[in-house]
Amino acid sequence: MIFTDQSLHSIYIHLKMRLASCSVNDTIEFEVIDPDISNEFSGTEICILGQKYIYRPFKVWVDLAEVLHCKIHTPRQLKHNRILIRFSPLNLNKSWHNHSGVHITEKYGVGSDFSKIFKFEEPYFLNDYIRSLKEIQVDCSMKVLNLGINRGDEFKIFTEVYSDISDMIKFTGVDHCPSAIKKAEKSFPEGNFSFINEDIAKISNLGLSEQDIVISIGTLQSPDIDGKEIFRYIIQNVLSKEGSVILGFPNSRYIDCEVVYGAKTKNYSESNLNLLFKDVSFYKKYLQQHGFKVLTFGKYYVFLVAKKD
Repeated sequence: MIFTDQSLHSIYIHLKMRLASCSVNDTIEFEVIDPDISNEFSGTEICILGQKYIYRPFKVWVDLAEVLHCKIHTPRQLKHNRILIRFSPLNLNKSWHNHSGVHITEKYGVGSDFSKIFKFEEPYFLNDYIRSLKEIQVDCSMKVLNLGINRGDEFKIFTEVYSDISDMIKFTGVDHCPSAIKKAEKSFPEGNFSFINEDIAKISNLGLSEQDIVISIGTLQSPDIDGKEIFRYIIQNVLSKEGSVILGFPNSRYIDCEVVYGAKTKNYSESNLNLLFKDVSFYKKYLQQHGFKVLTFGKYYVFLVAKKD
């Protein structure tokens, strides 16, 4: 197929029809104008050898692959200012959310599909998490608690962002998964790191000391816990008077190891932002009622950062 001056709507409809009859092993190929050509263009039009074409940055095809639930392969350069784009359908049944037969404590474990996902390799997630860390006050005397630490990715980025003082900060991670905790302990053997293998639903029994920063990325939204009740306990009994909070709310899911925008619950065929807004609004309002200044931002994850004025 060659797409030149067709509207994006026409291309979208054509690809969607083709994908409806494709298997996960099929590849759809089409040619488009190279977005990096040096020919003169005006506005959205490009003129090549007297013919006008619509100019589309390469990101258009990356975004189109995502909304159509496809992988986009490395493009190939062709002749006459064209590139070859290839889409392959994602395997919609290949998701770490499908963990039937896996023990509840190991559905996020070292041997799970979840362990193959590295959120910090996603530019938006990495950028927004680092922004969250920069929005709060951090000094060497602080204690940091992470609820749902898993293998410790959040601590790794934290120590890199604050590398000059990280060896003096005390870090505590809590997680229900034994294999993930063991991996975190191996990754952070230093004396200022400690890890607790326990269900955060039992947080009142953990004997946690007062913490200056509490981080929880996606954990409070787990279906098998009462995240809101746990959070109330944290604010009332664990977080220091001038402490800060960083929460992450999933607005994406991973299918066939690819991130797809929009979280989807079991009873919905598509993502529903009403549920996300409701969840974020609860935590935001609760924190504001307790004297916190709250900031929210993000794309694939919505980050909520709360600190005292």
